[in-house]
Amino acid sequence: MNDHASWLKNFIERLVHCRASGLILNVGKYISEQEMTDDLLAYCAEKDFPVFAMPWRIRFADIMQDYCKRLLLAQQKELNFETLVRGIITSSRQREDYLQALTSGIYPHTAFQLKLFELSHDSVSEEKQVQTLEAWKRMLNHLRVQYLVFFQQGKLLLVLFRKNPDDDFSIPAELMEKLPKPLRPVACGESMVHTQYAGLTESYQQAEAALEVARLTENTVMAFDDIGVYSLFFALKNMKPLRKMYDELLLPILRYDEEHNSQLAPTLRYYLFHMNSIQETARAMYAHRNTVSYRINKLKELTGEDFDDAVVAFNYMLAYYAGDYFRMKEITD
Repeated sequence: MNDHASWLKNFIERLVHCRASGLILNVGKYISEQEMTDDLLAYCAEKDFPVFAMPWRIRFADIMQDYCKRLLLAQQKELNFETLVRGIITSSRQREDYLQALTSGIYPHTAFQLKLFELSHDSVSEEKQVQTLEAWKRMLNHLRVQYLVFFQQGKLLLVLFRKNPDDDFSIPAELMEKLPKPLRPVACGESMVHTQYAGLTESYQQAEAALEVARLTENTVMAFDDIGVYSLFFALKNMKPLRKMYDELLLPILRYDEEHNSQLAPTLRYYLFHMNSIQETARAMYAHRNTVSYRINKLKELTGEDFDDAVVAFNYMLAYYAGDYFRMKEITD
């Protein structure tokens, strides 16, 4: 038995090395349950490698036939589910039909959150999309919750479902580390938690906006709840005052930069968002403080504004926020 148990352990180690999903043992005639020692079971648990014991009298072919049938039905249901979710988040003409199908009772009515991931350029090529999705699904299966994951406009979109809106929707860092390094996200935008499928379109727009803010602020993960003033812009129905402020305050500076190949607009942004500190602005821009001082004086001459005035500074900061928002809207629309 000891020799047999040693062979069995070596066999399972090779299966783990080859990334097999699990093992079913027909016990009773050639292998006994006792040969699955505590040490071997502990090893399987450590490697997340399931081992099932099945009595010898049960025909494995019958089980596989039933399992394959169930698997095909589950895959078809998941594919249909993904098609409906895609149709709603992209606001297609059939959105109402898709929404009606989702709320028909076939699919579970649970809380959900969208996470939009930006991967490296190599990871999102068409050739590697299948491999990427397989790796992500292996990782996500450890969460033991319902999910959908697919590529949407070059980004990896994950929809996580939970029973209650107050449940934890995060993905543990140790799970992310199971992904190969080239497939790990460089940035992530998270939507608010929604409880109605009708909110899928808004949820996708929130995830896109949060991802854009993550890029702007150089954060790895950004939730829509945490994007601050940008979320207020999404609630506005009349964009004309915001557009007027942006056009009057920032467009002249941007045009000057374009005509003179200068960097006044980015310098002013750094200056305002670093509490009007020449030294901190120079450090953030990797520029000499004399260069920054010259640009600020040029900006005062060009605009006639005193940027040390709190109201003036606030207006220009708001104009920069507005410009970010307009760029985000180009993406979400």
